[in-house]
Amino acid sequence: MADELLTHKISTVVSWVLSTYSTIRYFSGRQPFSNDTPYHVGDTPFTLNIVVTMAYWGLLIFMQILFVTQIFIPVVDNASGVTNRLEYTKKVGWHFTAFNLFVFLWTLLFVRHHYFWSEVMLVLNLLNIFALYTTHKTYAVKPLSNYFLIHMTNAALPMSWLFFAVMWNGAVLFHVHKFLGRVIANFTVWLLLIIPGFFTLVFNDWGLGLTSSILAFGLGLGQLFTKAFALQWIFGFIISGLLFILTVLVASGRVVRKSSDSEAAPLLE
Repeated sequence: MADELLTHKISTVVSWVLSTYSTIRYFSGRQPFSNDTPYHVGDTPFTLNIVVTMAYWGLLIFMQILFVTQIFIPVVDNASGVTNRLEYTKKVGWHFTAFNLFVFLWTLLFVRHHYFWSEVMLVLNLLNIFALYTTHKTYAVKPLSNYFLIHMTNAALPMSWLFFAVMWNGAVLFHVHKFLGRVIANFTVWLLLIIPGFFTLVFNDWGLGLTSSILAFGLGLGQLFTKAFALQWIFGFIISGLLFILTVLVASGRVVRKSSDSEAAPLLE
Protein backbone atom coordinates (compact mmCIF):
# COMPACT_ATOMS: atom_id res chain seq x y z
CA MET A 1 0.00 0.00 0.00
CA ALA A 2 2.82 2.39 0.90
CA ASP A 3 4.68 1.58 -2.33
CA GLU A 4 1.51 2.11 -4.35
CA LEU A 5 0.92 5.49 -2.73
CA LEU A 6 4.54 6.51 -3.32
CA THR A 7 4.30 5.50 -6.99
CA HIS A 8 1.08 7.47 -7.28
CA LYS A 9 2.67 10.59 -5.78
CA ILE A 10 5.75 10.39 -8.00
CA SER A 11 3.79 9.82 -11.22
CA THR A 12 1.40 12.64 -10.37
CA VAL A 13 4.18 15.15 -9.72
CA VAL A 14 6.28 14.12 -12.74
CA SER A 15 3.33 14.26 -15.15
CA TRP A 16 2.29 17.65 -13.78
CA VAL A 17 5.79 19.07 -14.23
CA LEU A 18 5.96 17.85 -17.85
CA SER A 19 2.51 19.19 -18.71
CA THR A 20 3.04 22.54 -17.01
CA TYR A 21 6.43 23.04 -18.64
CA SER A 22 5.08 22.33 -22.12
CA THR A 23 1.98 24.48 -21.55
CA ILE A 24 3.91 27.51 -20.34
CA ARG A 25 6.67 27.02 -22.91
CA TYR A 26 4.32 26.93 -25.86
CA PHE A 27 1.34 29.00 -24.62
CA SER A 28 -1.08 26.08 -24.51
CA GLY A 29 0.32 24.53 -27.66
CA ARG A 30 0.33 27.77 -29.64
CA GLN A 31 3.20 30.10 -30.46
CA PRO A 32 1.19 33.31 -30.88
CA PHE A 33 3.87 35.40 -32.54
CA SER A 34 5.01 32.89 -35.16
CA ASN A 35 3.73 32.45 -38.71
CA ASP A 36 2.33 28.94 -38.99
CA THR A 37 1.62 29.01 -42.72
CA PRO A 38 0.32 27.02 -44.54
CA TYR A 39 -1.54 25.58 -41.55
CA HIS A 40 -3.10 28.84 -40.29
CA VAL A 41 -3.03 27.83 -36.62
CA GLY A 42 -4.02 31.33 -35.56
CA ASP A 43 -6.94 31.93 -37.92
CA THR A 44 -9.06 28.78 -38.00
CA PRO A 45 -12.81 29.01 -37.21
CA PHE A 46 -12.04 27.38 -33.85
CA THR A 47 -9.07 29.47 -32.74
CA LEU A 48 -9.67 30.89 -29.26
CA ASN A 49 -8.52 34.25 -27.98
CA ILE A 50 -4.99 33.76 -26.65
CA VAL A 51 -5.61 35.81 -23.48
CA VAL A 52 -8.66 33.75 -22.52
CA THR A 53 -6.77 30.55 -23.34
CA MET A 54 -3.82 31.52 -21.16
CA ALA A 55 -6.09 32.62 -18.29
CA TYR A 56 -7.99 29.33 -18.54
CA TRP A 57 -4.82 27.29 -18.42
CA GLY A 58 -3.50 29.45 -15.62
CA LEU A 59 -6.59 28.52 -13.61
CA LEU A 60 -6.21 24.84 -14.50
CA ILE A 61 -2.54 24.82 -13.48
CA PHE A 62 -3.41 26.55 -10.19
CA MET A 63 -6.12 23.96 -9.47
CA GLN A 64 -3.69 21.18 -10.33
CA ILE A 65 -1.18 22.60 -7.86
CA LEU A 66 -3.84 22.40 -5.15
CA PHE A 67 -4.72 18.85 -6.22
CA VAL A 68 -1.10 17.69 -6.14
CA THR A 69 -0.48 19.40 -2.79
CA GLN A 70 -3.46 17.78 -1.08
CA ILE A 71 -2.07 14.31 -1.86
CA PHE A 72 0.55 14.95 0.81
CA ILE A 73 -1.98 16.23 3.38
CA PRO A 74 -3.77 13.62 5.54
CA VAL A 75 -7.55 13.54 5.86
CA VAL A 76 -8.77 14.82 9.23
CA ASP A 77 -12.54 14.53 8.88
CA ASN A 78 -14.49 11.82 7.08
CA ALA A 79 -18.03 12.74 8.05
CA SER A 80 -21.07 11.00 6.66
CA GLY A 81 -22.02 12.28 3.22
CA VAL A 82 -18.58 13.77 2.64
CA THR A 83 -16.34 12.29 -0.03
CA ASN A 84 -13.14 10.81 1.37
CA ARG A 85 -10.69 13.09 -0.39
CA LEU A 86 -7.61 10.85 -0.43
CA GLU A 87 -9.53 7.69 -1.28
CA TYR A 88 -11.10 9.47 -4.19
CA THR A 89 -7.79 10.98 -5.23
CA LYS A 90 -6.27 7.52 -5.53
CA LYS A 91 -9.09 6.53 -7.88
CA VAL A 92 -8.91 9.55 -10.18
CA GLY A 93 -5.18 10.22 -9.81
CA TRP A 94 -4.14 7.94 -12.64
CA HIS A 95 -6.50 9.79 -14.98
CA PHE A 96 -4.83 13.01 -13.82
CA THR A 97 -1.43 11.54 -14.68
CA ALA A 98 -2.64 10.31 -18.07
CA PHE A 99 -4.21 13.69 -18.88
CA ASN A 100 -0.98 15.54 -18.21
CA LEU A 101 1.14 13.07 -20.17
CA PHE A 102 -1.23 13.33 -23.14
CA VAL A 103 -1.06 17.14 -22.92
CA PHE A 104 2.74 16.95 -22.95
CA LEU A 105 2.76 14.66 -26.00
CA TRP A 106 0.11 16.73 -27.77
CA THR A 107 2.10 19.91 -27.31
CA LEU A 108 5.31 18.38 -28.64
CA LEU A 109 3.49 17.05 -31.71
CA PHE A 110 1.41 20.18 -32.30
CA VAL A 111 4.25 22.69 -32.30
CA ARG A 112 6.18 20.45 -34.70
CA HIS A 113 3.22 20.45 -37.12
CA HIS A 114 2.42 16.75 -36.65
CA TYR A 115 -1.26 17.61 -36.58
CA PHE A 116 -2.67 14.16 -37.31
CA TRP A 117 -0.88 12.58 -34.37
CA SER A 118 -1.61 15.55 -32.13
CA GLU A 119 -5.30 15.05 -32.95
CA VAL A 120 -4.96 11.38 -31.99
CA MET A 121 -3.48 12.43 -28.63
CA LEU A 122 -6.44 14.74 -28.00
CA VAL A 123 -9.00 12.04 -28.82
CA LEU A 124 -7.24 9.52 -26.57
CA ASN A 125 -7.10 12.10 -23.80
CA LEU A 126 -10.79 12.85 -24.23
CA LEU A 127 -11.53 9.13 -23.87
CA ASN A 128 -9.38 9.11 -20.73
CA ILE A 129 -11.34 11.97 -19.13
CA PHE A 130 -14.66 10.52 -20.31
CA ALA A 131 -13.76 7.23 -18.60
CA LEU A 132 -13.00 9.15 -15.40
CA TYR A 133 -16.28 11.04 -15.68
CA THR A 134 -18.52 8.02 -16.21
CA THR A 135 -16.71 5.58 -13.93
CA HIS A 136 -16.02 7.73 -10.89
CA LYS A 137 -18.89 10.23 -11.21
CA THR A 138 -16.84 13.16 -9.98
CA TYR A 139 -19.76 15.51 -10.62
CA ALA A 140 -21.38 14.05 -7.46
CA VAL A 141 -18.43 14.72 -5.14
CA LYS A 142 -19.25 16.56 -1.89
CA PRO A 143 -18.79 19.04 -0.25
CA LEU A 144 -18.22 22.01 -2.56
CA SER A 145 -14.53 22.27 -1.62
CA ASN A 146 -13.94 18.68 -2.74
CA TYR A 147 -16.06 19.31 -5.83
CA PHE A 148 -13.71 22.09 -6.90
CA LEU A 149 -10.59 20.19 -5.89
CA ILE A 150 -11.51 16.90 -7.56
CA HIS A 151 -14.19 17.44 -10.20
CA MET A 152 -13.23 20.86 -11.55
CA THR A 153 -9.54 19.96 -11.64
CA ASN A 154 -9.80 16.46 -13.10
CA ALA A 155 -12.99 16.50 -15.16
CA ALA A 156 -14.69 19.83 -15.89
CA LEU A 157 -11.70 22.01 -16.81
CA PRO A 158 -9.86 19.28 -18.79
CA MET A 159 -12.96 17.98 -20.61
CA SER A 160 -14.10 21.42 -21.74
CA TRP A 161 -10.62 22.21 -23.01
CA LEU A 162 -10.45 18.92 -24.90
CA PHE A 163 -13.82 19.54 -26.60
CA PHE A 164 -12.52 22.81 -28.01
CA ALA A 165 -8.98 21.55 -28.68
CA VAL A 166 -10.25 18.63 -30.79
CA MET A 167 -12.15 21.09 -33.00
CA TRP A 168 -9.23 23.51 -33.21
CA ASN A 169 -6.61 20.85 -33.95
CA GLY A 170 -8.96 19.28 -36.50
CA ALA A 171 -9.44 22.62 -38.23
CA VAL A 172 -5.67 23.04 -38.45
CA LEU A 173 -5.24 19.47 -39.71
CA PHE A 174 -7.76 19.91 -42.54
CA HIS A 175 -6.76 23.51 -43.36
CA VAL A 176 -10.19 24.87 -42.45
CA HIS A 177 -9.75 28.61 -42.89
CA LYS A 178 -11.35 29.50 -46.22
CA PHE A 179 -15.00 30.14 -47.10
CA LEU A 180 -16.29 26.56 -47.48
CA GLY A 181 -14.52 25.41 -44.35
CA ARG A 182 -15.95 28.31 -42.37
CA VAL A 183 -19.47 27.52 -43.59
CA ILE A 184 -19.09 23.94 -42.34
CA ALA A 185 -17.63 25.28 -39.08
CA ASN A 186 -20.75 27.44 -38.64
CA PHE A 187 -22.69 24.19 -38.24
CA THR A 188 -20.18 22.08 -36.30
CA VAL A 189 -19.60 24.85 -33.74
CA TRP A 190 -23.01 24.07 -32.25
CA LEU A 191 -21.59 20.77 -31.01
CA LEU A 192 -19.81 22.95 -28.44
CA LEU A 193 -23.26 23.81 -27.09
CA ILE A 194 -24.96 20.44 -27.53
CA ILE A 195 -22.31 18.25 -25.89
CA PRO A 196 -21.54 20.38 -22.79
CA GLY A 197 -25.24 21.22 -22.51
CA PHE A 198 -26.06 17.51 -22.45
CA PHE A 199 -23.64 16.82 -19.61
CA THR A 200 -24.84 19.89 -17.72
CA LEU A 201 -28.50 18.86 -17.91
CA VAL A 202 -28.26 15.08 -17.62
CA PHE A 203 -25.66 14.98 -14.84
CA ASN A 204 -26.52 18.32 -13.20
CA ASP A 205 -22.91 19.27 -13.90
CA TRP A 206 -22.86 23.04 -13.68
CA GLY A 207 -19.05 22.94 -13.45
CA LEU A 208 -18.69 21.62 -17.00
CA GLY A 209 -21.27 24.12 -18.21
CA LEU A 210 -19.34 26.99 -16.64
CA THR A 211 -15.94 25.99 -18.01
CA SER A 212 -17.37 25.42 -21.49
CA SER A 213 -19.07 28.82 -21.32
CA ILE A 214 -15.72 30.47 -20.59
CA LEU A 215 -14.05 28.80 -23.57
CA ALA A 216 -17.00 29.61 -25.85
CA PHE A 217 -16.54 33.25 -24.85
CA GLY A 218 -12.87 32.88 -25.77
CA LEU A 219 -13.94 31.44 -29.11
CA GLY A 220 -16.26 34.37 -29.79
CA LEU A 221 -13.57 36.87 -28.83
CA GLY A 222 -10.93 35.07 -30.86
CA GLN A 223 -13.12 34.92 -33.96
CA LEU A 224 -14.12 38.57 -33.63
CA PHE A 225 -10.48 39.57 -34.05
CA THR A 226 -9.80 36.83 -36.63
CA LYS A 227 -12.67 37.47 -39.06
CA ALA A 228 -15.11 40.16 -37.97
CA PHE A 229 -17.33 39.85 -41.05
CA ALA A 230 -18.44 36.29 -40.31
CA LEU A 231 -20.91 34.36 -38.18
CA GLN A 232 -18.52 32.29 -36.05
CA TRP A 233 -17.84 34.97 -33.44
CA ILE A 234 -21.56 35.64 -33.09
CA PHE A 235 -22.23 31.93 -32.60
CA GLY A 236 -19.41 31.75 -30.06
CA PHE A 237 -20.93 34.48 -27.91
CA ILE A 238 -24.43 32.97 -28.23
CA ILE A 239 -23.15 29.54 -27.15
CA SER A 240 -21.29 31.10 -24.24
CA GLY A 241 -24.39 32.96 -23.10
CA LEU A 242 -26.68 29.94 -23.38
CA LEU A 243 -24.25 27.71 -21.48
CA PHE A 244 -23.86 30.33 -18.77
CA ILE A 245 -27.64 30.65 -18.35
CA LEU A 246 -27.96 26.86 -18.21
CA THR A 247 -25.15 26.72 -15.65
CA VAL A 248 -26.89 29.25 -13.41
CA LEU A 249 -30.21 27.40 -13.66
CA VAL A 250 -28.64 24.04 -12.80
CA ALA A 251 -26.43 25.43 -10.01
CA SER A 252 -29.39 27.23 -8.44
CA GLY A 253 -31.52 24.10 -8.55
CA ARG A 254 -34.10 25.53 -10.94
CA VAL A 255 -33.29 22.90 -13.55
CA VAL A 256 -32.26 19.65 -11.85
CA ARG A 257 -32.66 16.11 -13.12
CA LYS A 258 -33.53 13.78 -10.26
CA SER A 259 -31.29 10.73 -10.01
CA SER A 260 -31.19 7.64 -7.88
CA ASP A 261 -28.78 7.37 -4.96
CA SER A 262 -26.82 4.64 -6.72
CA GLU A 263 -26.44 6.81 -9.80
CA ALA A 264 -25.45 9.94 -7.94
CA ALA A 265 -23.03 8.34 -5.47
CA PRO A 266 -19.35 8.46 -6.44
CA LEU A 267 -17.86 5.04 -7.16
CA LEU A 268 -15.03 4.35 -4.76
CA GLU A 269 -14.77 0.67 -5.36
